[in-house]
Amino acid sequence: MKKTMLALLGMLLLLSAIPLYPISAASRSIVDATATYTYDRMTRDIQTLAQTYPDLIEYRSIGKTKYGRDIWAVGLGKGTATIFINGSHHAREWLTTTLNMTMIEQYAAAYTANRPYEGYNARAILDKTTIWFVPMVNPDGVTLQQLGLSAFPASVHSALIRMNGGSTNFKRWKANPQGIDPNRQYDSYWATLEANIAYPFWRNHKGTAPVQTPENKAIVRFTYEIDPEIAVSYHSAGRIIYWSFHTLPANLPRDKRLANLFSQITGYRLMPQRSDSSGGGYTDWFITTFNRPAFTPEIGIKSGETNLPLSAFPEEWRRNKKIGLWLAQEGYTLWSKRNPNPTRYITVQVDGQPPAQATKAFVQKGVNYVAYKPLLEQYGFTAFWDQSTRTVTATSSASGTVSFTLNSLYAQVNSAAVTLSGKPVMVDGMIYVPARLVSQATGAALRVDSQTGQLQFASPEPAAPAVPSTESPQPPKVTAPQVDPTATEGSAPSTVENSTYGQ
Repeated sequence: MKKTMLALLGMLLLLSAIPLYPISAASRSIVDATATYTYDRMTRDIQTLAQTYPDLIEYRSIGKTKYGRDIWAVGLGKGTATIFINGSHHAREWLTTTLNMTMIEQYAAAYTANRPYEGYNARAILDKTTIWFVPMVNPDGVTLQQLGLSAFPASVHSALIRMNGGSTNFKRWKANPQGIDPNRQYDSYWATLEANIAYPFWRNHKGTAPVQTPENKAIVRFTYEIDPEIAVSYHSAGRIIYWSFHTLPANLPRDKRLANLFSQITGYRLMPQRSDSSGGGYTDWFITTFNRPAFTPEIGIKSGETNLPLSAFPEEWRRNKKIGLWLAQEGYTLWSKRNPNPTRYITVQVDGQPPAQATKAFVQKGVNYVAYKPLLEQYGFTAFWDQSTRTVTATSSASGTVSFTLNSLYAQVNSAAVTLSGKPVMVDGMIYVPARLVSQATGAALRVDSQTGQLQFASPEPAAPAVPSTESPQPPKVTAPQVDPTATEGSAPSTVENSTYGQ
């Protein structure tokens, strides 16, 4: 009986160790959508994602807040065409950060596994585009809303309480800790912005001048840098989409088409076309400055003057999970119209023969572009790619070092600065450089066939091997013959002079 009881007990212990449900992929995810998503958690997750997907994800700080928190930008993809997605302009709307970060991880995992994601070919899309994210525009504000006064110096507590209407409960907080609303700071109809609170407050104070906060300066500067085709600024709540703001009539059909698709995918209601005098928001500024489409989706259903509950995330993720890839696909189409794909492809030869590796080349805006890697490798270079700076550095024991950066007109060849005839670009996952840079790096002469446009590289002549000297340390004396003093300049040199020159 005792043995039977022990056996039963052992079986119970074994069964208790087996989970009742299969372990889902989400439980092994880096981004935990079931937890309050803090600035510190986001920072750790960004670093871990970049380490997990080093060839696909890059990140960098685009600025610092007043309290020293980095405003992180995360790039996902390999293409030149870009779109921009951001979240948490408003402190209490940090569930939009969770949404941004989940997109990054889910799309990266689909790309790496080379599997479709919600009907989209993640690899094909992200080879042609880069989706840039700023998941938390207002990290100081988010930290104040989540952690309260304890996360800030005691010297500013009284000012924060005053801006919060005398309350020490910051769950309703929307602004940054200086009492300025970052989404009422952009320079688009800022002077006539409606419903402004004239002093620093937990909401709706537009500041004393547009783009005065470090958060807004960073976002404006970064937007100009990445030059996105489409911008999306996630907010909460209401399950609605703002899509127009003083939009030019010529752009309305384009933007309305995309807005309707956005609404169909998410189930969010489109707001009426806006022509009022309010403004100051990020998408207001983007639409009126770049004349390109931008959207402000408001996720979730409002549950009072506070953040959405964590329980709201699964449904909002279900509605939005394919939005990033869909927009990247649409963004590439728009980018292609502004930057037509090269229509004149050309061939390459090295010393009269095709290169050892297949090498693509094309002409764009008068610049001959060539895929750099096959040619440099043929000339003995080893190339290294720095994802964080988007810089290639190639070294050769014979020729030295060349480095260049995507979308920059400046390169270095053996530490000497070089101005390029065109910016290095990535097309369909392959990096192309002006052909002249390959010539400068390798020493190969470059000729362009006037009839076909073919690029013809002629390798430099190898240096002649040194001939070991057979002379004795003290060569024998040679007595020079008498030279006729009447010989004129230009007459043939003497035999001795010829002999000495040859030695």
